[in-house]
Formats: sequence, structure tokens, C-alpha cells
Amino acid sequence: MPLRARPPMEDAAGRDRLSDLPDEILHRIMSFLNARQAVQTCVLSRRWRNLWHTVPCINADFVEFDSIGYQGPEVPFKRFVNRLLEFRDPASVIDTFLLKYAMPDRLDGYKASNEEANRWIGYALQKQARILEVAVFFFPLDLDHSVFTSFYLRRIEFSHVYLRKGFFEQIETGCPLLEDLLLHQCFIWDGEISSQTLKVLTVDATELYTVKEMSISTPNLTSLTLSGLEYPKAVLKDMPLLVTASVSVTFDALNFDGYYDANDLRQYLWGLSAVRNLEFHYEGAELMIANNSQWCPEFVDVVNLTLGEWCLDANFHALIVFLQNSPRLVKLTLKLAKDRWTTPQRIIGELEERSFTCEHLKIVEVICLENDPQVIGVEDFFVRSGMTSVQFHIKHWRKDEEYKLPAFIQY
Repeated sequence: MPLRARPPMEDAAGRDRLSDLPDEILHRIMSFLNARQAVQTCVLSRRWRNLWHTVPCINADFVEFDSIGYQGPEVPFKRFVNRLLEFRDPASVIDTFLLKYAMPDRLDGYKASNEEANRWIGYALQKQARILEVAVFFFPLDLDHSVFTSFYLRRIEFSHVYLRKGFFEQIETGCPLLEDLLLHQCFIWDGEISSQTLKVLTVDATELYTVKEMSISTPNLTSLTLSGLEYPKAVLKDMPLLVTASVSVTFDALNFDGYYDANDLRQYLWGLSAVRNLEFHYEGAELMIANNSQWCPEFVDVVNLTLGEWCLDANFHALIVFLQNSPRLVKLTLKLAKDRWTTPQRIIGELEERSFTCEHLKIVEVICLENDPQVIGVEDFFVRSGMTSVQFHIKHWRKDEEYKLPAFIQY
């Protein structure tokens, strides 16, 4: 007689031990599912029938509807999200709201979809969401920042979103507990990021549509990441508590005839002078560095410093200036080219005073391609400078170390 297959949630005695768990644990399990999967758990048993009505994590992902209906995924997806929010227990809060949405290219469809997405975001904030993550594909979401009034919101992650003038002022006054803000491939029409509460700020591949430079004033910030910003349009100020900073300055050499003056890097570097862990990269036009080192401040607290291949040009010009201004440096990391077709940035200028003293420097780590000839030159540079006790560590780039999208965007 063939054995009867046991339902997946039953043990040997036929008891459903998983369903015996309290709602809090089952909700935790459901938090790893997207919203459509969470709703589908209602067919498992009577115990699961209404759990999705109160699940505190909503992960609404349009990809689950990519092959449904001739109208495209946005139509069935909108219907699903609207019904999902309609049938939720009105007394239940939302802890985390994750939205991945594809905006249609039709003018009428875009307007309606934009209104829907903003309404969903407003609903999540009304339900006391602590974490809000929105990733938009194809066409950016034009965010309605007027809904950002929440005494619970702590983290925002946006990808491909229009942030109109007044957004940062709104979250400063309307979201007094916000600590973590990530902006990826966004479009900013505002002149200032000012916050007394932010502790972590990440701005990646984001375009600034401001007449003047945008200032960033965040006195309680401890971690800052700025990357993929063409031309230094952001002025850093008032960051006394900053511990870790990763900044990449990009100057569009294709639209510029000549060189870029290193003195213009001051607005970045002087704003980072109190940091302990610093990563700084430059890409773009030729960099003109005068003999004086006023463009580079003294990093009195830096213990970990990471620089790119650009600092090795002109006989290690920029590298020497950084070493001269980092008296407490313990570890130096040099990230060289990831491929053999990369053209290194050129530095124009000579440095008269080339000596430096790094009493605490113990480790120099070089991350490079295999058989990169520059490695020998780096080792020889430190030996000639009298740093014979420094330990050298050579690491090679791996494919999984290439640029990655933020986790909330990946599939």
C-alpha cells in the first residue's frame, strides 16, 4: 500500500507545528515573502487564512506580475496593491513598506500610476512605517513629498525618483526620527540637504538640478557616501561627528576643454577633515595641482585611508600630499584599475617637498589586477621613503567586487 504524502507543515504525528507558532513569529516568516506570496499563504490552512491582513512587512514587487495580462504588468500590479491595502486590518501598523514599480511610458498611464504610487507611500506612512524603500523602473516617480509627516519613519531608500524643491525641508520638519537616507539615480531640485537627525547619508549616481551648489549640513551624520556626482556640486559642512566617508568626484572631461583645478576639491576634502575612515576617488579631466597643498587639509583623525589609481600619477604627487596630512594613519588601501582598458586620470604639477612621516602606518594594501606592474612601483616608493617596516598585502579584483546596485533594487 503506498504511503500517503504528509502535508509539508505536519510532523510525524500529523500535527501542524508551524501553525502552532504565535502570530509574531509567523509574521516574521512572512516578511521574507513578497506581498503576492504572503497573500497566497491564506490557502495553507484555516490558521493562515487571515494572517496576511496584519503582516507588518509589505514587499510589493511588480516583477511578480510581469507576465499577467495584455495590458502590461503595471495594471494587474496596481489592482493587486489596491486590493491588498483595502483588505488589510485597519488597526494593523506597517513596519516596512518595500515598493518596486515600473512606471508606464504613456502620458495618461504615467500620471495615474504616479498618483497611485504616491497614495500607497502615503498610506504606509499613515500606518507608522519605520522603513520605506521605493525602487522605480523605466520612468522616474515624481514624489509627492507633502505626505512625509511621520513620527515613526527612520529609514528611506529611493531609486529613480524625482525629489522636487522642498523635499528635504519636509523630511527635516515632518520626520523627526529619520536617521538613514539613501538616494540612488535620483533627480534633485533642491539647494540644501539639512538635517539634525540623519546619521547615514548615501547619494549615488544622482543628478543635481540646482542653479548653485547644493550644501549638505548634517551635524549628527556618522557615515557619508557620495558617488557618481558629475562635477563637485555639493558643499559639505557641519559634520563634526563623521566617522566614515566614501566620496567619488567625477568631472566630465568630454564637455570640458582643459584641466580641472585641484583647489576646487577643497569643498569636499575640508568638509571631511574630522573623519576617521576615508575613501576618496577622482575621475575625469586632467587635474592641475599647484605646489602648495592647501587643497588638502590635515586629516588629524584618519586611521584608514583608501585612494584610487589617480593618486599615483606625476610621481605619486597626490598620494604624498595625503600622507603628509595624515599623521595618525595606520592602514592605506590603494585601489588600482579593475580592467586593462581603463585610462588613468592625469595630474599636472610638481611637488617640491616630497618627504612625509607616517609613524603609525603598519599596512599598505593594494587591490589590483594580476601582474599589475604598478605594484612594484608602489612597494619601491615606500622603501625609498624609509617605510621598511610596512607590511604589504596584495589582493586581486574579483568579478563579484564590481559595482553593485543597492540591495533593495537587486533581484
